[in-house]
Amino acid sequence: MVADYNDASSFKNLIASIPRTIPDFLDSTAYHLNTLWLFTESDFMTTMVPISIFAIVAAPLTSLHSIPPHDETNKPDRPLPAGRITLRAAIILRWTLMPMCWALSLTYSKEVMFSSMALSVFTAMYNELGGSGSHFMIRYALNGLGFAAFEAGTTLVARHDKSCLDTAGWLAIFLSASIFATTIYAQDFRDVVGDSLIDRDTIPLRFGSPSRTVLLLGVLAWSIGLSYIWDIDPYSAVAFTALGGYAGWRFVKHTTVEEDRKSYFYYNVWVSVALLLPGYWRLFRATAV
Repeated sequence: MVADYNDASSFKNLIASIPRTIPDFLDSTAYHLNTLWLFTESDFMTTMVPISIFAIVAAPLTSLHSIPPHDETNKPDRPLPAGRITLRAAIILRWTLMPMCWALSLTYSKEVMFSSMALSVFTAMYNELGGSGSHFMIRYALNGLGFAAFEAGTTLVARHDKSCLDTAGWLAIFLSASIFATTIYAQDFRDVVGDSLIDRDTIPLRFGSPSRTVLLLGVLAWSIGLSYIWDIDPYSAVAFTALGGYAGWRFVKHTTVEEDRKSYFYYNVWVSVALLLPGYWRLFRATAV
């Protein structure tokens, strides 16, 4: 009888705890999902959105069915400095997700998987092997190569034939990677405080104010060059170059960290438009060739 009483009490306690358990479970789930989001939040507008746009337009335009489904000082809201996750747990998560991404990529094609693997290699070189803190040329070259691998994979996913890219697709990826490799240091102006604390070799820290003028000139040169390569009409070319000029001018004119964050936003708008240009060529020029 004692056993039956205890069993009944345990069952009642279990039932009584359910209303408290469900909200706790939902809160815990929301917390961890938010932690995952915070790992990538700052890269969403600067990476995911532009490259998703790029993939759609760099692949031959076929149908909507080909569109792919979709540091404590500098970024204190990231999960590690914010204390949302331990370093050990973050490392386990990072290396667990990698083979899962490869497996998902393989469902499209082995070429997509190879692109994913290449991205993983460049990421490891940048992070674990110290590429981000080595000579600035290595740092920015790895940035460009990483974007190239990312874009190759997403463009393959966007294509009807997911095993190869055409000449225009490869050209678009090469130009995009080159843009990132030569101008991505725009993001380092907003992070100079944190970068200086760890002696990271960046163009803004190494060359100072003159690098702002070089960025302006670089963005203008790319705007003119891309307008010519993708054969866009004169009015669009002027508008695109003006956008790039404004984004670059802001870095020269406004030099506070807060203003650099705003200028970086306009830089990303310019990059997003630059990544759309292969689509313009496919839509208006390729059919006329």
